[in-house]
Amino acid sequence: MEKRRLSLILILIFSLSISLSFWACQDRLFDNPFDPQAGEIILEIINTITTPSLSPGEMTWDGNTLWNIDEASNTLYSLNRLNGTVVYSLTSPLKETSGIAYDGEGLWLCSLTQTDILKINFFTGEIQKRLNLQKGIFTAIEYSNGGLWIADAQSNKIINYDANTGEVLTSFSNPGFQVDGLAFDGNYLWIADSSTMTIYQLTTSGKVVRTFIAPSQMPRGLASDGQYLWNVDGNRKIYQVKIPY
Repeated sequence: MEKRRLSLILILIFSLSISLSFWACQDRLFDNPFDPQAGEIILEIINTITTPSLSPGEMTWDGNTLWNIDEASNTLYSLNRLNGTVVYSLTSPLKETSGIAYDGEGLWLCSLTQTDILKINFFTGEIQKRLNLQKGIFTAIEYSNGGLWIADAQSNKIINYDANTGEVLTSFSNPGFQVDGLAFDGNYLWIADSSTMTIYQLTTSGKVVRTFIAPSQMPRGLASDGQYLWNVDGNRKIYQVKIPY
């Protein structure tokens, strides 16, 4: 009798677990893909190239080529977007360069150990402008509409500075744990977080629109050419991915 009772209990538990699994699966059918809480989405990879950077860091797009920082040698590489061939290279005037952005004229650089933000000529490396932001540990930088979006690991915030004066325009908290890459596609900001293998899509006010599974296990720098998003990984591969709208 005891054995029969135990068997019935086990059957009930099994049936209940199957039922719960079924309804959980059914609920997923009604997920809103634009709801950041609905789960991560896989990005569609269009092409893959290899960077010469031994320790690839941040990226930017200058209208013709992709720039990628090699954190091992503090070198800035301009790369052919089709095959990764080095078009040009510069030694960064900043120590431990961590971020790079293009404003239509020159390259903006930030560093992990210096609070100076530099704008340089991308042919000669000549310093054209210097902003001292006084404090911060800067891991990524992006330019848009006269402003510099800078990721500060010290406060774990994304701060928008006036590119001419260095005045703080706005800021918001990083939705993740760290910012390894930062890009702006003309509408949204994008953040790469290698600690969670996640790429976030955000409004410029900091609201998370969607979260995505990174193309590989250590997402680093990000760049946008307006049509595609580019993500360099710690494995030295640069993934060209389709921006889903």
